[in-house]
Amino acid sequence: MNELGRIMDDARKFVPEILGIIIISEDGLPMTHIISEALDLKDPIIISGLLSSATAMMKNVLSEFGDKGFQMVFSQGEEISILVGVIEDFYVGFIATSDVKLGPLFMEFRKQRERLGNMLKEYKS
Repeated sequence: MNELGRIMDDARKFVPEILGIIIISEDGLPMTHIISEALDLKDPIIISGLLSSATAMMKNVLSEFGDKGFQMVFSQGEEISILVGVIEDFYVGFIATSDVKLGPLFMEFRKQRERLGNMLKEYKS
């Protein structure tokens, strides 16, 4: 099992509603991902395009408010919740069911930030 698989397993112990983790380049291309069979949309190219577009839009919105320090964006629908943050110049998306508890999801993202960062430093080299 690769490092992202271990991170996913550890994250799901604390937040079992997580359905996937995807890592996206600044250009919107999928670098690596783990997506549950329970998720209808499984194509990493489409997912990465959607998430990078939405995240770029929110970065622009924050910039209009004078905030240049984008950290993360969260969206929740009737069935899916999505949290996307920046780690080592990559977008990292956590995809979960809509009934996920927000506190644990945000906490798990922050808890896994260092591990994800160490993993992503290898992509930058």
